Amino acid sequence: MAAGFTLIELMIAVAVAAVLLGAGLPSFRDALRGNRAKAVASDIHLSFLLARSESLKRSKDIDIVANSSNWGNGWKVKIQSDGTELRANDASKGVAIACATSPGGSSGTCGSTITFGRNGRPTQYTEFRTYIADQESVQARCVSISLSGQPRVTIDSDNDHDNGCN
Repeated sequence: MAAGFTLIELMIAVAVAAVLLGAGLPSFRDALRGNRAKAVASDIHLSFLLARSESLKRSKDIDIVANSSNWGNGWKVKIQSDGTELRANDASKGVAIACATSPGGSSGTCGSTITFGRNGRPTQYTEFRTYIADQESVQARCVSISLSGQPRVTIDSDNDHDNGCN
């Protein structure tokens, strides 16, 4: 009996490994994309929390401002009166960001600045939707800030990011 594998056994093992890898790769790719959308939603959530807490702590208006008037290019949390930057977020590569000013409202209606007043409340309801364009298998995440100032993260269940997270 020979020690080791024959060429045929080795080829069968390689073929089985290739089939298993090919079957698992799409779901792994979706998991990575889902994690990217989740990370951007977490960054938005943290920015909302920071703006709210800093507005209360400093008793000053705090702005969250989109870079180049486009939330997908990143944003900054700033003190409105003197422009001091408290937090900066870079562009979200591969993740689309849509925005609405009402729950379930159509996307694209937000301005480039969200202001938290000295009382820790935003001047308007805002909902950001983070998703992977053309990837319905990856669920969108919605981060909303109510008029009371409490941020909330939800997951889209109907795979239609344009109508919010249902």
